[in-house]
Amino acid sequence: MKTRRFSVGKLACGVAFAGIAMGNAAPAMSQDNGADAGDVIVVTGTRIAKVTTYNSADPVTVIDPDLAKREGRFDIAATLQSAPMAAGSTQITSAISSNFVTNGGEGAQTVDLRGLGANRTLVLLNGRRLGPAGTRGAVSSFDLNALPMSIVNNVQVLKTGASSVYGSDAIAGVVNIVTRQDTDGLQLAVNANVPTEAGGEQYRVSAIWGKIFDRGHLTIAGDYAHVNELARGDRSYLSCAEAYTFRPDGSRADLVDPRTGEYMCEGNAWGHVWVFNSSDNLQLDDGTDTSIGGGPVLLQYQYPGQDLGLPAFGAPAFPGDFGAPAGWYPVAYDQQSTAVENLFHPYMEEQTVIPETELYSVYADGAYDITDNAELFGEFLFNRRKTYQNGWRQFWTYGPTGDPFGMGAGNAFNYWGGGFTGLNLLSPTGITDHDDSSQEVEYYRGVAGLRGDFVAAPGWSWQIHGQYSRNIGHYRNERILEDALLTSENQMASCVGAVTPISGRPCIDLPWTDPYFLAGDLTAEQVGFLFDWEDGRTLYTQLAGEFSLNGTVVDLPAGPLALAAGATVRKDRINDRPGDITLAGNAWGSTAAGITAGKSVTSEFFGEISVPVLADMPLAEELVLTGAVRRTSVTAIRASDGARDSDNGNWTYKLGANWAVTPWLRLRASYGTSFRAPALFEQFLADETGFLDQRQVDPCFLWAPNLAFGGISQRVADNCAAAGVPGDYADQSVQVTSVARGGLGQLKAETSTAKVVGFVLTPDLGATRLRLAVDYFDIDVKGEIARRGVRNIVEGCYASDDVPNDPLCSLFSRGQPGAPYAIGEVVNSYVNIARQENRGLDASLLVEQDLGRFGSVSFSSDMTWQIRDNYQLFAGSPLESDNGEVGSPEWVGDFRLNWATPLPGFSLFYGMNVIGGTSSQAEFEANNGGDPCITTPLRGTYCPDLTTPATFYHNLSLTKRFEDRFSVTFGVNNLFDTAPPRISVLNGNTVPMIGPIINASQYPLFGRRLFINATADF
Repeated sequence: MKTRRFSVGKLACGVAFAGIAMGNAAPAMSQDNGADAGDVIVVTGTRIAKVTTYNSADPVTVIDPDLAKREGRFDIAATLQSAPMAAGSTQITSAISSNFVTNGGEGAQTVDLRGLGANRTLVLLNGRRLGPAGTRGAVSSFDLNALPMSIVNNVQVLKTGASSVYGSDAIAGVVNIVTRQDTDGLQLAVNANVPTEAGGEQYRVSAIWGKIFDRGHLTIAGDYAHVNELARGDRSYLSCAEAYTFRPDGSRADLVDPRTGEYMCEGNAWGHVWVFNSSDNLQLDDGTDTSIGGGPVLLQYQYPGQDLGLPAFGAPAFPGDFGAPAGWYPVAYDQQSTAVENLFHPYMEEQTVIPETELYSVYADGAYDITDNAELFGEFLFNRRKTYQNGWRQFWTYGPTGDPFGMGAGNAFNYWGGGFTGLNLLSPTGITDHDDSSQEVEYYRGVAGLRGDFVAAPGWSWQIHGQYSRNIGHYRNERILEDALLTSENQMASCVGAVTPISGRPCIDLPWTDPYFLAGDLTAEQVGFLFDWEDGRTLYTQLAGEFSLNGTVVDLPAGPLALAAGATVRKDRINDRPGDITLAGNAWGSTAAGITAGKSVTSEFFGEISVPVLADMPLAEELVLTGAVRRTSVTAIRASDGARDSDNGNWTYKLGANWAVTPWLRLRASYGTSFRAPALFEQFLADETGFLDQRQVDPCFLWAPNLAFGGISQRVADNCAAAGVPGDYADQSVQVTSVARGGLGQLKAETSTAKVVGFVLTPDLGATRLRLAVDYFDIDVKGEIARRGVRNIVEGCYASDDVPNDPLCSLFSRGQPGAPYAIGEVVNSYVNIARQENRGLDASLLVEQDLGRFGSVSFSSDMTWQIRDNYQLFAGSPLESDNGEVGSPEWVGDFRLNWATPLPGFSLFYGMNVIGGTSSQAEFEANNGGDPCITTPLRGTYCPDLTTPATFYHNLSLTKRFEDRFSVTFGVNNLFDTAPPRISVLNGNTVPMIGPIINASQYPLFGRRLFINATADF
């Protein structure tokens, strides 16, 4: 692991910039207390009214990028994903998208409000929809990497459904990013965010120039950002994945590796030869049976300098008895031999957690009054993202021993199995670091339009605009060539002279029982034969046009009755072509995939109304009723055959009430419906047929020894036994067939309802300014579209307490000709599942106090309590809840204190982010027959700890301004170097992990970071 410490020299560029600013500026008298989000004009959630955070009819949070920068957050993704309305669920960060299969492809970052999915949160730029960005076929959401923070004025987050106002996808809410349009001159900025340990450094430089003139404005900005890779080996808490389990008395139950004297590292077996126990011949000379439950035995090589301290198999005692070459020892048959099992390889330390990333951005925005009543406006955005991930993977083959029938020398039935004897099947399992990937994504977006006032109808305005976005994503992946690897399966003779049938490579013989080959030490010739790169391309375009008008219909006694109406037409098109290896079905260990291509045409008509009912009356300072309605029609057309499906007449509506009881008390409520049309990839996914090994898919494969190893739960084992699968079932003679296809003509639009009830307090306290908003929300989504995944379908069935009636069990078959226990076909297509529900409370607080000669102070806070987070897979399935489990805390909160000191130009910032405690203990115990502990012959009794405490992250910074021209901020993010909380790695697959850490976005992975942000205005 790298242990280089932080050097102040890493901030030299930023410090030099700040030094120039300090050296040329005189002290200024004004104090900066940060932007007041409570006074920001909110334009999100309605086309009629312009209100502020604390008098709007809907709950809206306004995020100030300047405060975010004072916390050490310099990109939109980190800022949004850490906000409480998002942080209550796991977000798709670059770390998660680089280590798991997610929509948008590797390296993408999205925002997901309320944990309902990124494709149910609509992202806007200046009130207009942003087209999707990313790679691979499953592109449907905007990649936040494509928008630099330097151009952002504020971010307005509408925390309720709004399809009646904005159309499809606005189920959980809307994120509206509002850009800067007030720049008059040139601003240069540089920032650096550097961890105190090497890995994950972030640097950014930006320039923004603007000109405000009599008839309009023009803004042009450029931004460059670079993020260094953070690998597992860069942090101690990312590297060795200790089991972190405990005995009933509270002491650590981890096995100790005698080679190091430390707790052993868990992970994935590498470098072993698996020996399948087909004839009960795997006993040591002292009679010890190394086959647990009749399962396979792992043979591990004793490399020079190691002492496994274990006995080897003796010479074969009878014909058909097993024998192994010198240096190979059985492991993982008791506690002593399990403690020395090789599960953690140096390649795993090189695994990317956060990818190396380069971002180039250009933005332009302008407006010009072509007449006194009409304005021409436009926007342009370009972004290029480059990311790279280092990976590793296992690979294996099968074959009998060199003498499977005990016929003696000269009767080798396995070309590479020499030295191994007995009636056994071998499966050597190697490891390789040839599993890298990279992406280069270019995103373009342009907007042009006219807006103005009707001369003949005072009080009425109109707008017409068109916009176009284009995402071109190139993705490269390093693949194992299936036709090359299969030359070794049951190999009987040399393949030299033959040519592989798909990749066309001259065949070479691979040394499958060479321990160094299995440890990843491959020759250049072997690498060139087994591996190759492939290039895929994703094109996603969106073309839209909209016309709208709004104005006053009539002046009522309580105020103007306002109306807005309009129409939108949008065309989305996708064409994703995987690489040639995948298209040919020649990527070993992966399913074959085709071209995902098609388009959709969406037409919408919408209207809004605002009716003032009461005003300036006792207990009715203001009462306004609002309504919105939208009709959406969508036609989807598949490119391959022209098949189409139309979904016309999707009506959504929203009703709201905004009641100012007094000048300091406001009540608000709304009820509305929303919907999400199926994404293009969900409808047009090309037919995929894959062939996977049984052990990759079936949790009942060797379920008895897997239970002993702690690899499956007791419930899974019980269900496998109830299905009649023998505990030692290990048939690899047939493969699992995976079938998947798009849902065109089958999928229905998702629908939802959203309720909000809240109050706002804005009392007049003299020198103290206080604003408090509390809102209850309830979002219920029906018919969610999802694809479960091949292994998840089978595992989900056997993890259920209702086998075989659980609907997942109907998606696969068990039994093939000659293999009665083998999984046959698994159907893994997109389907409408039943529902998901999210309920909770949001609270926002702002307090400002003038301290006289001591300056002024402001305190703000946002908190979210999640009361319910339920989902139901199919109608009739039981409701399940993630609320309060690991990755879904019931409570999260941000607290920010800013002091404008009496020292000229100095302000001090302190922020605290709190992630509430979580626990998946109840889920683990439910899957383990109610027992909090597991007892196995390999590890004894151990009890997983799946509880995380409340976690606090503290941020501190000091800002100095000079004559309103220069500004520099020095700060520390994660002041106390708080590591991500630990839970047990051996947890019965209850909680997904990235090595030793939780697969959750709430916990920063960098450790303590020092940052600087310097700006100069000219």
